[in-house]
Amino acid sequence: MPPILIFADGRYDLSVTSAGCRLENIALTASGHRGRALLRIAADACHLVGLKLLRAQGSGLRIEHCDDTDVQDLVAQELGQEAVVALGCSGLRLSLRGLNIGLRHAAAAVRLVDCRGFQVEAEIADVSGSAVSLEEVDVEAGPMSGEVSLRAQRMQRALSLLGRKDAPASRLSARIHGHYWSEVCVLLSNAENIALDLAIPAIGEKPALRINGSFGLRHSTVELACPDADGGAPPPPGLVVGGGQASYGNAIHMRRQAFEDAAEPASLLPETLRQRLQQDARPAFLVYDQPGRCSLCGWEGRFRRTHISERETLACGACRATLRYRGQAEAICGRLNAGRSTTLADLAASGALSDLAIYEPGITGPFRPWLRQAGRYAQSFYDPDLPSGTRRADGFVCQDLMATAFSDASFDLVVTSDIFEHIRKPFLAFEEIRRILKPGGLHVWTVPIGLPPPAETRARVDTSGPEDRMLMEPVYHGSGTDGLSLVYTDFGRDIGRLLAGLGLPTHGMRHVAGEDNHIACITFVSVRDDEGASAVQP
Repeated sequence: MPPILIFADGRYDLSVTSAGCRLENIALTASGHRGRALLRIAADACHLVGLKLLRAQGSGLRIEHCDDTDVQDLVAQELGQEAVVALGCSGLRLSLRGLNIGLRHAAAAVRLVDCRGFQVEAEIADVSGSAVSLEEVDVEAGPMSGEVSLRAQRMQRALSLLGRKDAPASRLSARIHGHYWSEVCVLLSNAENIALDLAIPAIGEKPALRINGSFGLRHSTVELACPDADGGAPPPPGLVVGGGQASYGNAIHMRRQAFEDAAEPASLLPETLRQRLQQDARPAFLVYDQPGRCSLCGWEGRFRRTHISERETLACGACRATLRYRGQAEAICGRLNAGRSTTLADLAASGALSDLAIYEPGITGPFRPWLRQAGRYAQSFYDPDLPSGTRRADGFVCQDLMATAFSDASFDLVVTSDIFEHIRKPFLAFEEIRRILKPGGLHVWTVPIGLPPPAETRARVDTSGPEDRMLMEPVYHGSGTDGLSLVYTDFGRDIGRLLAGLGLPTHGMRHVAGEDNHIACITFVSVRDDEGASAVQP
């Protein structure tokens, strides 16, 4: 069994900065919140053999501006972000097997940006984004070039090739064996001189190949192989989509070929290592799938539990919204447009948001593609050293939720996701939310409340003075990429009564999961009521 290096602090990783370094047969894993990679390479001519990157909220391997890096027999399993990210590398040789990648948010298993002369051989299953994403970003870096041999199943796309109009991807060859994709098997955008051999199980409803970009695809050869193909005939309608007037000089053929199903790996780890990892302090949980429809984007499919916290898992196969966010979207759709829209995508398309003013603290999250179609959409960041209303260079504005810079009755809807437990004086912030809401306006919010919830809301920190004084053992939650935020308040069943006294009657929507339909998540909906109506207890 290989030695295991465990990172208990999200700020640390294993970094290689010496040229010619060799790492062999080491397993790396991490516990707790994490945004950064487990292993970083920042030196030329390094050799990595038989490494295992396992069970971390961040990514696995990050290689930056290196020449002649050799990564062989890499295993990546249960990672929150990418398995491998390579930026500006030349001569990268990579072979890996990946399973359950992008559990934290939509991410490619392998992402190469501005890389040249690479060779990638991979088997990848269960990834939230593309199995392999090849991206041209820096025009000055020169065109991408390399080879990809890939077997992928259960992914958004098997291969995404993303060039630029002024720097199209070129001189690339790829052999792809794809099965069970949610969007398209291969995306070619702004590329030329590409040789693609794509094997699929059947001519189905979802396209196998999409061509887009203002440059399109030029001077390329595509072979599409499947058992029900009419050999030598052009692809049937719907199998290849896009292209446009920009594309020309391409040869796209079909051929009849048997399709070999890929194995269904339950784990990529040796039994001894798997047993060793099961001995760590993380409690076990039941993995299950359940069918459904995403209340954000409308994707239909099976939602899988991949985390001990059910509200932080059961992610959408397309937009990657977890149960917590999907519950909030369900609440928003139920209260706006007379409940006629069942997804945020439908709500935005209906025009129901165009006359609304919406505020969503934070600058990331899955709601933004649709909520920003509101007539007014405000975002914000928080910096305790800056006064509310301070605008930084990227255009985002600082807002302290205990005292924002917004005018009275500014918004029809405020959406906060797991923020109020981290506010030093949360009831000041609730009063502020009421002030900036229009009469009848909604605050749709979540906090990580216990199930069943405790009877009473309680402060974990004494904030009566200028300095925090801990009343209980400090608890921190992940914030942003690598930060940690102190939990100030544990909310209880009395929150409805407490907020009703502030003129914010509150209702708790329960969201169920699992075969037994147990309550897994609660979304709170508070309403500014100037008549002081009583709250509905959550």
